[in-house]
Amino acid sequence: MKPDPIDGHPPGRSPHGTQRSSVPHPLPGAGVRWMLLLAAGLALGAALPLGKLAAADGVGPVAFVLLSVVASGLLLALLGWCRHGLPARPWRLALFGTVSGLLGLAAPNTLAAWLSSEAGASFAALAYTLPPLLTLAGGMAAGLEPPRWSRVASVGLGLAGALWLAWAHMEAGAVSLGAILALMGIPAAIAAGNLYRACFLPSGVPAEWLGAAMALGASVLLLPVWSWSPPSMAGLDAGGLPWVGLQVLAAAAGAIAFFELQRRASAVVMSFLGYVVALAGVVFGALLLDESLPWQLAPATALIVAGFWLVQRKP
Repeated sequence: MKPDPIDGHPPGRSPHGTQRSSVPHPLPGAGVRWMLLLAAGLALGAALPLGKLAAADGVGPVAFVLLSVVASGLLLALLGWCRHGLPARPWRLALFGTVSGLLGLAAPNTLAAWLSSEAGASFAALAYTLPPLLTLAGGMAAGLEPPRWSRVASVGLGLAGALWLAWAHMEAGAVSLGAILALMGIPAAIAAGNLYRACFLPSGVPAEWLGAAMALGASVLLLPVWSWSPPSMAGLDAGGLPWVGLQVLAAAAGAIAFFELQRRASAVVMSFLGYVVALAGVVFGALLLDESLPWQLAPATALIVAGFWLVQRKP
């Protein structure tokens, strides 16, 4: 029987004619995917409040992202080398890291760091609510995802919960046009990255090396952006370095959980990570930045959980 794509990528070729990644471990149950989704979402969601705290202490958004991806990439490479040795086909891994780093880290994280400092961590978290919808649409168009009502319904449930949170924050006041554009640009880049990794994830490469390649690929792209940015975006004050250090640890842990989940899930399931990041951003914003915690958080969370449960069900 052909494996269901929601549980993992079946062997064979992608629509682009490239060899799809094989799953190196036995197919895990839904419980493992739940734990990986939660771990990755919490770790990646921490970047939103940490970025705002660093900005308040003199670290610009571009500098915050660049320092964190360089340091976390080196840390992941060291872990990968100690645990698994050097990776095979390093040039292929470098190409994967450059493209996935642009779509998954450089573009969305820079926009998110700026948006968090401009409009708040809770508002920036809302940008992570649209990737599932865009990923599902792109996956169906590319033939990666079959058109099933359960998939559409699951994304709709998650989106309804996320938009409920969005409405609660939008009612608090107007936002600038730049903030709205950033809010749309972040999910577009993430959705493109989800689809790219679904097709071109290198097989047999440990999660540490995949995370290192993605982070270091993003750093190469961010370096010229940092050098051309104004001081408000590229400034670096020593007072904000502790927040950068915490982000390095969170990013490294999140990358390992992220790629372990990537091997076990389709692009649409991966895109649900955005909902967890959005929830984490709202909660961390309340705990660390004293941002208001809306009453809609509990019912919105229930809708998102229902959507993720539904997307994992067999048709």
